[in-house]
Amino acid sequence: MRIDITVPTGEIVVNRDPPEHQSHEDIYVAIRDAFDAAKRKLQDHTSMLRQETKTHEEQPHGRITSLFSDEGYGFIETPDGSEVYFHRNSLFNGDFEQLQVGDEVRFTEEEGDKGLQASTVRLIGKHHLQG
Repeated sequence: MRIDITVPTGEIVVNRDPPEHQSHEDIYVAIRDAFDAAKRKLQDHTSMLRQETKTHEEQPHGRITSLFSDEGYGFIETPDGSEVYFHRNSLFNGDFEQLQVGDEVRFTEEEGDKGLQASTVRLIGKHHLQG
């Protein structure tokens, strides 16, 4: 099965050669699969022409404003002024004892028992964030 599609910028070709052990495949299934592949290729081509790219939502960030080392938790202040709780177990690839007030972090927000809290807290340094 081969489908050739001419587009203004060239040609899109879909080749569907079933493996030898599937020579008995239903022709209707082969046609459907070929057109599904062609549809995906056309969608990809259109996205490329429109210069559409997948964007990833930026992780929330902030600065550590308080640490309670003996209890194993602290608070992060976000750029909008809100405070988010985090626990020592939320720290990703880091040493809780090495954290300092003012350290900049990125994190994932999740709903906790007492409101929003930070999980997957990542230390990014002291002078990397703006805004």
